[in-house]
Amino acid sequence: MFIASLTIWLICRNMFQKPVTEDAAQCNMQFENEEMAVREKLEPDDALMYEEDLDDEDCGEAEFEETMKLKLLRRIASLASKLREFIGNMIITTGKVVVTILLGSAGMMVPSLTSAVYFFVFLGLCTWWSCCQAFDPLIFSCLCVLMAIFSAGHLIGLYLYQLQFFQEVVPPKDFYARLFGVTSLTQTNCSSTWMIIKNQELHWYHHANPILLLVMYYTLATLIRLWLQEPIVR
Repeated sequence: MFIASLTIWLICRNMFQKPVTEDAAQCNMQFENEEMAVREKLEPDDALMYEEDLDDEDCGEAEFEETMKLKLLRRIASLASKLREFIGNMIITTGKVVVTILLGSAGMMVPSLTSAVYFFVFLGLCTWWSCCQAFDPLIFSCLCVLMAIFSAGHLIGLYLYQLQFFQEVVPPKDFYARLFGVTSLTQTNCSSTWMIIKNQELHWYHHANPILLLVMYYTLATLIRLWLQEPIVR
């Protein structure tokens, strides 16, 4: 009886443990399959998140580079504006000195009634500055405009006097020609009007006078142009 009972008990035990083991194995297989599926789902998500992180880093680097470029361009623009302002102030300051020197030189190159205007303006400027007085920028600019107009008229008169008609009306050795300081740089010849004959009786300062007037006119015009671009500080 004992042996029969033990045998029956062992058989029943094996019958009940086997399904449990099979069920556990099936559960383990299902769990592993689910875990693999979750991993497969997570791996694309992780890759996508990694790619998004890389894209964010690239965007951040691009924005940083653009910001640095903008800062560099702003600094360059600021330095360029300061340099332009400095050069403009230097040109205006040195332009006043150059204009004063040119006025004195034009007034003394060929003494005449027209050159006396330049000479007296030169004396007035130097006298005023020697008294430690400063010219109002508006007054000085108006004076430069008047001198530019006068020097332009003087140059036109010298140019017209080189024509044969005006030399016949007022001969080169006439009193009025010497009074107004007009000189005939070229001699006229009716038989060969196409030739340019240099006047051998003139000295070097007669030839330098028109060049000096032209330089003075160009300097005055440049200063006036700079003053028109920038308002005068009162």
